Amino acid sequence: MEFSLNKNCFDFLRLFFAFNVLLSHIGELSQDKELFFLQKISNPYLAINGFFVISGFLVAKSYIRTNNLKTYLIKRVKRIIPAYIFVIFFFAIFLSFFSKLSLLEYFSSLQLYRYIGWNLIFLNFMEPCLPGLFQENLLCAVNGSLWTIKVEESFYLILPIIFYFFKKIKYNWIGFIIVYVLSFSFYVYFKFYLDKPIIAKQMPGMLTYFGTGVFIFLYFSKIMKHKVKLLILCSVVSLISYINSFYFLFPISFGFVVILSAYTFSSLNYFGKYGDFTYGLYIFHFPLIQLFKSLKLFEKYNSFLIAFILVLLSVLFAILSWFLIEKRFISRYNDKVLEDAN
Repeated sequence: MEFSLNKNCFDFLRLFFAFNVLLSHIGELSQDKELFFLQKISNPYLAINGFFVISGFLVAKSYIRTNNLKTYLIKRVKRIIPAYIFVIFFFAIFLSFFSKLSLLEYFSSLQLYRYIGWNLIFLNFMEPCLPGLFQENLLCAVNGSLWTIKVEESFYLILPIIFYFFKKIKYNWIGFIIVYVLSFSFYVYFKFYLDKPIIAKQMPGMLTYFGTGVFIFLYFSKIMKHKVKLLILCSVVSLISYINSFYFLFPISFGFVVILSAYTFSSLNYFGKYGDFTYGLYIFHFPLIQLFKSLKLFEKYNSFLIAFILVLLSVLFAILSWFLIEKRFISRYNDKVLEDAN
């Protein structure tokens, strides 16, 4: 029995995960007691891990179906970099009008150029803040969501190496187990032994999720034959692992739940009909929340109304990002760049 790779609801899941992160950040960054419940009904860490699983599956498919390495890398760069660069420069300029510094002081500050420089090379943690901004907020970070982009880009770069490694081993599942154990060991060592959770969440520690997505793609036909049974089993294992903090099995069981859900509830695939707004929603919402908080809008007005406006504004930015930046760049350069690469 053949199973179609295209009949899925990945667009819905990614949008669901993005809204999950958005609502959680509103609840946390607003510091409004009435909105704290948003942190209870959402889990940004599960959402981000879900992104990594889906990315592993889809990027593996892209890599297998791409003629050469250069074409593969160009496709990855086109999808991520244009909107990423725009969001860095846009908020670096736009937020200058809300800084406590004068425009002259703001644009003369070395902190501004450190922010731009470090963020452009994905080292956001080196300078997450802009001069005179968000100093009274919970965090001064302009865009705390961007840390995952460097992890994502690292996945793209390491995937060809993983496939090369798999080719050297008779069975791909053995290679997957090796990668999984090494990644999990990295995560545990830095998070629990060295108490450095930020390092633990970097690419090596997150390969358990990305690698699970790759593994499911490689064994897609065999796995889909037992789709319902595996979905039920992995859902139970994920729940037990999560409740009991048994981390070793959680990435793989959760990864199976995400991918199998996408193919079990494939009727929800219409969410991508008008465009892919997930990425824009993810990279634009954090600075908007920070700005609203610094303007004390949550204190001055009804917090639920402000939260609702933030959601609408984030969606608007996501739509504009897709049609004015992401889609245009992909469409304009798709044929030419791929032709040159071949």
